[in-house]
Amino acid sequence: MYSSIPLPCPHITTNYLTTPTSDAKTSTTASPNSHISVIDASLPGTQPTLNPTILLPALRAALALQCTPAPLSRFDRKHYFYWDQPAGYQITQFYQPLARDGRLVLTPESDGVPSQLELKIRQVQIEQDTGKTIAAPPNSLVDLNRVGAPLVEIITDPFPLDAAETAGKVLAKIQAVLRAVNACVLGMEWGGLRADVNVSVRRRGQTALGQRCEIKNLSSFKAVTDAITAEATRQIGIVEAGGEVQGETRGWDAENYTTRRLRGKEGEVDYRYMPEPDLPPVVLAPDLVEMIKETMPLLPDQIIKELSSPAYGLSAKDARTLLLWDEGRSGQPGSVVAYYKKVVSLVVPATPAVGKVVGNWVIHELGGLLTTRELSWANNPINAARLADLVSLVVKGKITGPTAKALLPRLLTEDRTPSKIVAKENLGVTMMNDAELETVVKGVLETEEGKNVVKQLLELKGDEKKASEKKRKGLRGFVVGKVMRTLGGRVKAKRVEGMLDRLLAK
Repeated sequence: MYSSIPLPCPHITTNYLTTPTSDAKTSTTASPNSHISVIDASLPGTQPTLNPTILLPALRAALALQCTPAPLSRFDRKHYFYWDQPAGYQITQFYQPLARDGRLVLTPESDGVPSQLELKIRQVQIEQDTGKTIAAPPNSLVDLNRVGAPLVEIITDPFPLDAAETAGKVLAKIQAVLRAVNACVLGMEWGGLRADVNVSVRRRGQTALGQRCEIKNLSSFKAVTDAITAEATRQIGIVEAGGEVQGETRGWDAENYTTRRLRGKEGEVDYRYMPEPDLPPVVLAPDLVEMIKETMPLLPDQIIKELSSPAYGLSAKDARTLLLWDEGRSGQPGSVVAYYKKVVSLVVPATPAVGKVVGNWVIHELGGLLTTRELSWANNPINAARLADLVSLVVKGKITGPTAKALLPRLLTEDRTPSKIVAKENLGVTMMNDAELETVVKGVLETEEGKNVVKQLLELKGDEKKASEKKRKGLRGFVVGKVMRTLGGRVKAKRVEGMLDRLLAK
């Protein structure tokens, strides 16, 4: 039996902006080999140059992962021969990377992991992308479109896994952090982030890591989870059969749910690194890092903490829902979180419970409506001021909840404010005296259905069983609902309930 799968993710890479070594466009959807420069193809006489625009997103990524940037970093050549790398080497940072010693914490509340997990980030570095190999049995095709594109590479220390799904959640957290600071402009599903994972197994009770195998270029959370599961199963089978796991670089075959050998590894470091002679070192100005820190947006965990504070009062689950809709843009203008905060700030009166009330309207009512109408949040036609007006009418008791819910879909197509609609169509709460309300409630109770409800309520009187209480609540809800519909939802349910109690007590 095996207790864990130690998993370093040595190459979590995010594609940003344009190539540092050529002027070819970067695209994830272009036809193969349609964006190649002479540098990408490594034609004789070409030399690389660094595009400095990669530095800011790389530094934001490093700081978001709590790494310490190095005042001076250098580039290295990573040598290996494979058809997706025309030069025979890849420009990267190995010995003196851009930043080191970071951490990322995952918690059950924020990330859905079984227990808190602290992930150690070994280093963050800049490197050059390689080409893409496309399997076309019996051949392999090569697409050089992305050769030379700059990558922000994140290298983690090994960490134990009780379930492969945790690795997918780690990647989801890393992607959320990177997108929050605009260091990753595309999601994993669009090629904005890829992962290479190293998998090894060990017997229960052992502390030494087993021989690792690297799985290259996993491009979805599901692929990461499935590839780790399949590779761990393969290695366990080898060890239990008395064999020895060989160090290899492997690929993921999703169709056959298995990993396959790409090339062998001679040792832990078999790339024969040497200093890159054509690129100078990167020297950071003394005040650059502090300037970036001062302008960094809030990270996902910070936003969840803020929204869960008494100032807003959302549950962690609701806060995560807003973050999910934002797809990593919660700290930026135009985000759903910014929309929610704007609505809260505009609701009158500003009571302590307003944040939670607005959360219900944004997440459940408006969110559900947009989903039903197949509208994205980017195309939400109800601005913050109009939703705040609607919520204010409810908070002030000028309209009932059912009336507000009936009004909400109209705001998708009508330009009028909720206040104007309510005033024009007389939809406000009816100011009925007790005698008028008693007449309406009695009218409902004197119907055939009403008489049956009264009979059952009287039979249940004094019965404190859980089932009886549930039935009593349902019967009372039936009467209240009937009265509310009769009055068009323009009287508060609490008044109806109070009148019902008085009539039943007689």
